[in-house]
Amino acid sequence: MTTTVDTEVKTTFVAGAITGVGKVELVDIPTPTPDFGEALIRIEATAICTWEQRTYSGAQSNKFPFIGGHEVAGTIVSFGPGYRGTLAIGDRVALGGSACGSCHWCYTGKDRVCEMHYDGAVEYDAGWGPGGFAELKLHPADGLFPIGDVPAEIGCLAEPLSCALHAARLSGAEVGQDVVILGAGVMGLMNLIAMKKRGARVIVSEVDAARLAKAKAMGADITIDASKQDPVAVVKELTDGRGADIVLAAIGHRVANEQGMQMIAQRGTFVVFASAHPETPIEVGPNSLHNNEQRVIGVVSSEKQDFYLAAKLIRQGQVDLTPLLQNRYPLSNLSGALDEAILPGTYRIVVES
Repeated sequence: MTTTVDTEVKTTFVAGAITGVGKVELVDIPTPTPDFGEALIRIEATAICTWEQRTYSGAQSNKFPFIGGHEVAGTIVSFGPGYRGTLAIGDRVALGGSACGSCHWCYTGKDRVCEMHYDGAVEYDAGWGPGGFAELKLHPADGLFPIGDVPAEIGCLAEPLSCALHAARLSGAEVGQDVVILGAGVMGLMNLIAMKKRGARVIVSEVDAARLAKAKAMGADITIDASKQDPVAVVKELTDGRGADIVLAAIGHRVANEQGMQMIAQRGTFVVFASAHPETPIEVGPNSLHNNEQRVIGVVSSEKQDFYLAAKLIRQGQVDLTPLLQNRYPLSNLSGALDEAILPGTYRIVVES
């Protein structure tokens, strides 16, 4: 396996740092050399997720300067010494989580909980963060997943798709089950894709008519306009009074969480997929959970098996993620990309390096 650095790599690279609410600065950073277990990636595309949106808008507190971007696709430039994997310099990859491989969580198949899961984060004098808003990035070599020749703006969406596949797996979704997804933003639609892949009948509830139309076009079996209908009553009617086997909240609103809890059937599962900002507690009756044998689970990020599957589905053309793309911007106009990304109703905005 060749581990030499690409001779075309410059001594410095450009990164985009969020330096405060509504503020962006392009900075020059010395090009690093990958150490043992690392690879240097030439970034092609990075999608803007809600973390970066909230940081830029001030909806979520964060430490500045912040070099965001964790939905990333690029090309392997070089490996650190000792790499023994199957990837090669020049391979195009999506960037996912790492793992030590030898802790309790890794040995028991829960690598998302490994302390090394987020080791892809960068720490420069110019800022910290996941590091995707840049031309280059060091990343753990075990967190690279091949995407083949798909466009980079699609390949970078392996990360959010992996989160949805993770949720579908942990929920235990099975063929023929009734699944309700609350919210039809990007992550609601990613969860729609994941649940359909598991053979479920998927009902999507949303207050925005345009988003409902997109959900229907992307395969939702039934849509509920929650601005005009009582989604709890509709779900009960659609399931002969039982409720849904699984309800997944892809928005962090208190009302959605409370409605979701009212929709689940006996032995049903409520999935808290979205974080809440601000965090608003919801009331859950312990007797209802006890008597109806219901589950409430939280889901965040993904594990290697989920990311591998996401990259494989994208690489093989088994999923169509193009409806989730809204616009593309060069890294030099990161501020414009973020300005559009925080607008209501926006789908994925991609930054190209």
